[in-house]
Amino acid sequence: MLAFERCGIGTPSLLFVHGFGCAREDWSAQVEQFSGEHDCVAVDLPGFGQSHPLASEISMSAFADAIREVMDSEGIEQAVLVGHSMGCRPIVELSIAAPDRVVGLVLVDPGRASVNYEVSKAQFEALIEEKGFPDHAHAMFANMFFNPKFDDLKDRLAERGASVHVDVAVATYLAMLDWDANRCEAAFDAVSVPVMVLQSTTRDPGEDRRPLKPGEMAPYQKMIMERIETAETVSFPGVGHFTMIEAADAVSARIQKFIDERADG
Repeated sequence: MLAFERCGIGTPSLLFVHGFGCAREDWSAQVEQFSGEHDCVAVDLPGFGQSHPLASEISMSAFADAIREVMDSEGIEQAVLVGHSMGCRPIVELSIAAPDRVVGLVLVDPGRASVNYEVSKAQFEALIEEKGFPDHAHAMFANMFFNPKFDDLKDRLAERGASVHVDVAVATYLAMLDWDANRCEAAFDAVSVPVMVLQSTTRDPGEDRRPLKPGEMAPYQKMIMERIETAETVSFPGVGHFTMIEAADAVSARIQKFIDERADG
């Protein structure tokens, strides 16, 4: 089963899921904020943080099953699922597979890494062969922060990401590319629970990430809003990819508003 941290009492439960190359500690500010009034669970996805890799084939649906196993073992009947980046994909899948278990979804800076799996796979594998995964991870995390005051954090998170076992990292990234290219539109069409999108950056597949400009919406953000008519969204211009860390108070406030208005109970 996944490694996780659980604290707090109160409904609805909040379950936090990190992104690629990351770990549950990325949600520390939100866990601290909400544990006074909510049951909070933050997980390490398979092969990341303190969790063992999956014994079976890696996929976003398999990650969803692993999250659901934590809910089952901990007696969590329902939860608001909060995902960051890659972590948005398995919580979307969980909401489709078990909508009765999901009170709502909060997607923090989701994005799309591929529209053509075979092309993206070949490009990624060539990068890994040329540079190795650790160098690629450092370059990837360098493109997630844009404010120099977060340079130390950027370096620490890059080191953490680069330390992920290469086999796990490559298989997970390919599973993410596959979901993006072949699954995401159909997945968002199938979502039936309340959704909040908190967006701070944008990028086209294969391109560098950049912060949103004032008044701008990311294309992926727009796509979600078009496919889920009842979804809500808030943009955070000028903020890096780790929205829940750089703009912790504002993100927590938006999650609280979502709980109060859309996911109470």
